[in-house]
Amino acid sequence: MKLSPFAAQVLFLLLALVSSSLVAVVAGVLSCATGTSIAGSVLYGGGAFILWMTLSVTVLTALGLLGGAGNSGP
Repeated sequence: MKLSPFAAQVLFLLLALVSSSLVAVVAGVLSCATGTSIAGSVLYGGGAFILWMTLSVTVLTALGLLGGAGNSGP
């Protein structure tokens, strides 16, 4: 069974989303364990999510797995 390019891109984005969520939870729990307030821990987790998701999408695009500049234009 062969996946279409669109289905593969969706799976890569889903993997980036799940891994970003895991990184955010770990960052939030670790910051809470050091005595940070709940609101501060949520902010740490949100920052980690944004950072990891941006890094993941950038790397996937650079590797050509999310399309990128090569697929745009006529």
